[in-house]
Amino acid sequence: MKKQVLAILILTLSLSVPAFAANGTMTLKDSVVAAVKQHPQIKALLNNRDAVAKAKLSALGRFFPSLDLTGELGKQQYNSAATRIDGTEDHWRSPTDFRATLTQPIFDGFDRWHDFKREGFRLTSAEGRLVDNVETVGLDAVRAHVDVVRLRRLVALAEDNITAHQNLLDSITERVQGGAGNRADEMQAKGRVARAETTLVTYTGELRTAEAQYIRTVGTAPTSLADPQYLPNYIPNQADQILQLSLDNNPKIAVYKAEISVAEQTKGQLESTMYPTVDAYLSSRHTDNLDGVDTYVQDNKAMLRAQWNIFNGTSDYYDVQTAAARIREAQDNLQDTSDDIVRQVASTWADYQSSLSQIEKYQEALQYSLESLDMYLMQFNVGQRSLLDLLDATNEVFTNRVQLETATMNRDYTVYKFLTLEGQLMKTLEIAPDTYENASMETAAK
Repeated sequence: MKKQVLAILILTLSLSVPAFAANGTMTLKDSVVAAVKQHPQIKALLNNRDAVAKAKLSALGRFFPSLDLTGELGKQQYNSAATRIDGTEDHWRSPTDFRATLTQPIFDGFDRWHDFKREGFRLTSAEGRLVDNVETVGLDAVRAHVDVVRLRRLVALAEDNITAHQNLLDSITERVQGGAGNRADEMQAKGRVARAETTLVTYTGELRTAEAQYIRTVGTAPTSLADPQYLPNYIPNQADQILQLSLDNNPKIAVYKAEISVAEQTKGQLESTMYPTVDAYLSSRHTDNLDGVDTYVQDNKAMLRAQWNIFNGTSDYYDVQTAAARIREAQDNLQDTSDDIVRQVASTWADYQSSLSQIEKYQEALQYSLESLDMYLMQFNVGQRSLLDLLDATNEVFTNRVQLETATMNRDYTVYKFLTLEGQLMKTLEIAPDTYENASMETAAK
């Protein structure tokens, strides 16, 4: 009987957590795809990008000529020196007035050019914000996926821990009933079983919270989730290399660089008001019975028109100064974002290195604790170890398994966070932009 208890306990504690079913399993990529396809913020940013793209086309249209057609007809009483001479000042006529004007801007102080360039940089910024949001939502989905997988494993380990303690309790109870044990040992074993059950309750509650967060992030319930892949080959071995890649490719950096250019083009556009404007226009006007004239008038023109505002109360000057301050603001935002990326890379690198060291040590600790438990069981059965020693050894095996599982999941997650900081998460997971863009169009069609 004692040998059976020993075998059951060792087998219970040494078994790995069961793998999830291959059929119907949701991979980490599936979780990320589901998240980016349904997230409302991504849909909003897609619409914003489309709106800015249309605004750029609108700015381009300002380079082309404009054609205006006007027409008037009605009744007119015209009293002038000429009509008074011929005695028709009280007559009501039915005049018509039709005009066509084709206007081509020639020079506007580069207003149109700065406007077009600004909209181009706004489009770059909008695209960057979209990519940044997609990467962030993707990382949130990774976090949610990893947390559910981790806590399901911890729940399984906690259940195994209860089984191990229950087996010990059953053995002690049998010995007490046979007169070979004492009630104190039995009470102590029952207390440890209750503590193990409390741990299961705690992990189960955390799992329910993680599953709720998964639903909120991904939009679907977490059924069978595949283990996250560990992708060490996708990141450099040095923190400074990761930092450089992040500063070069992080979409937030692209956004704030574009915002600086937007502010610069806005300043240039405001400065254009200090220059004269020159337009070329062709016009043709046909009137009949207008302004007391009992015949028609045909007026055709091909003209250059110049206009220059000399003074408007210094408003233009202060508008330019405001734009200059916006440039400095955008530059400071870029610096702040760069500093934050430096901080995130440093802290994530520290977490990554720490998890690697922890995994190595917890693997050693787990191996030693399993061997110790094996020997403690044999010694306990011959009276060389107390029940407390055996219970502590059993709990140490459980603790080492939990710590190893947590460190492993932290290691896996930090790699995906590095990829997000580098702006490469979607590319690494092979998720094309069409994945979420088509989903947005399908939603709009409904």
